[in-house]
Amino acid sequence: MAIVEVSVVPLGTADTSLSPYVAGAVDVLQASGLSYELTAMGTIIYGDLDRILETVRAMHESCFRGGVQRVLTQIKIDDRRDRASTPQDKVRSVLEKTKRSP
Repeated sequence: MAIVEVSVVPLGTADTSLSPYVAGAVDVLQASGLSYELTAMGTIIYGDLDRILETVRAMHESCFRGGVQRVLTQIKIDDRRDRASTPQDKVRSVLEKTKRSP
């Protein structure tokens, strides 16, 4: 299972607010049926990597359909093949280790 962090940023918009474009990208993500977490600085998607990458491409393209001429999309991929993992599993693992005594 892959965990992907994506940030889709339209450039050269008429307004400083990007939320209408982000909302359009999130609409695409919601339609995909993939599991995700929206954060203030990006979105975490988890599931099958091929489906995620297809969806990220559609999210990227949604900004062009919204009228912008340039889009910057950043992607980080954590593709673990030995076992399934969720973002919550990753956070829990770190928090458990912070409780250890030296």
